[in-house]
Amino acid sequence: MRQTKTGILLANLGTPDAPTPEAVKRYLKQFFKRQTRGGYSSSAVVAAAAWRYFTAAFAARRETLSIYLDGWRFAAHGI
Repeated sequence: MRQTKTGILLANLGTPDAPTPEAVKRYLKQFFKRQTRGGYSSSAVVAAAAWRYFTAAFAARRETLSIYLDGWRFAAHGI
């Protein structure tokens, strides 16, 4: 019997301009207006985004925020 393997492809479809609520809101508004997202339906994209948001909401917030902001500092200043 042959076993099949299933994989998940994660792709970055953009990022907010800054780590601020306003920038994230603007990014999400533009993101969900798009008609094409790699051939996936809007409901699948919304479900994936909701899953990502809720899993991140329960993660270790301080560590996550620190790592995220360090990435922005590096990108902005090359530090």
